[in-house]
Amino acid sequence: MALARVRPLVAQIAESVVRLPGLQEEVRTAEYRMRRAPGVAVEQERFDRARDALRACEDTFLGAIAQLEDLGVRLKDPWLGLVDFLSYREGELVELCWRLGEDHVGYWHRIGDGYRGRRPL
Repeated sequence: MALARVRPLVAQIAESVVRLPGLQEEVRTAEYRMRRAPGVAVEQERFDRARDALRACEDTFLGAIAQLEDLGVRLKDPWLGLVDFLSYREGELVELCWRLGEDHVGYWHRIGDGYRGRRPL
């Protein structure tokens, strides 16, 4: 796995997942204001900007996940920036585990054990 390719994608996902709730709230608020003042251009523009920002963030989030999947990397926790990818260790199929902020891939676990089962390489 090329961590140099994975790291920025996971960073985009982690940033997006933090931003999404606020953007969703902005859309709800702008929609409410627009409905209370029908025909007021500034309210429509506010709604359109909020909706476009939300869609862009969603597209970034989903696009980064798709790129990870294309690399054979599975997102396990977007909040932690945690990913796994399959590998062999001493002849056994395992998952190597990396978390955003770690310098290198230094952990593994048996398939299904998850983050709590992480062991140093």
